[in-house]
Amino acid sequence: MSFSQRLLTARPPSLLCRAVLRRGLQTSLSCCKAGHYKITPKGDRPLTYEQAHPPYRVGVTKGWNSWNTSTLMDPGQKYAAIDTTTEDEFIRNFIFGTWQKMWLSEVLIKRKHNTIVIAGIVCPLPNTSTMHFLIGYTEELLSHFLKWNIKVEVQAVESKKVVTFKHI
Repeated sequence: MSFSQRLLTARPPSLLCRAVLRRGLQTSLSCCKAGHYKITPKGDRPLTYEQAHPPYRVGVTKGWNSWNTSTLMDPGQKYAAIDTTTEDEFIRNFIFGTWQKMWLSEVLIKRKHNTIVIAGIVCPLPNTSTMHFLIGYTEELLSHFLKWNIKVEVQAVESKKVVTFKHI
């Protein structure tokens, strides 16, 4: 008796479970709509320039959100891509957790030699000393955690409407 037959006879599985066990694992098609935003009935969802273009247009009409030139010097690093991806995800989560809905654009991460530059658009604060504190706090903690030189470049705009490219 095969493994799938034993699973089917052990307890009555759901209809979907039976179909998967009989036919095998099903994967999605390559023409998926991953990264595409759904159109709302009212057309009131604001999209930035980065979000308005589909993922297959990266490198044509929009740039990458992570620029990595750190492995050009030492191509023999075995796990450089894994470390870079993990660090980028940690940086994005840290930025969105620290800046609490003030970061209006995508987090752009540029790596050059031993420096990471984090760039983006933020909404201004009534107190500029708070903005300078957040920049310094982000640079110090990330440089301590990641052991890299960190530089945060932000541009303040008056409202989210300035960042909106189109509505869908």
